[in-house]
Amino acid sequence: MAGFPTYGRFFYLARTALNPPTSLCKKLFPAIGEWHDRLAAKELSPGDPIQITVAENAFVQVIMMFRKTFIQDSVLMMELHPCYPI
Repeated sequence: MAGFPTYGRFFYLARTALNPPTSLCKKLFPAIGEWHDRLAAKELSPGDPIQITVAENAFVQVIMMFRKTFIQDSVLMMELHPCYPI
């Protein structure tokens, strides 16, 4: 399934061998870093419509992981579709 062996518990994704630069990651969803810092510092005001929850913290973590994965996958997409610039 998805190119992984079906007989084992382990798999390897070549794209995870290299991490994209932080400066490049910050260009995708640039406000998520600020939200991450605010959640970590618990700097949300009582009147803020967004309150700290487990789901919110997990969502921020997923978005941060997604931007890294998106950049890693975009290299492969450029090979498949060279006419479409990123």
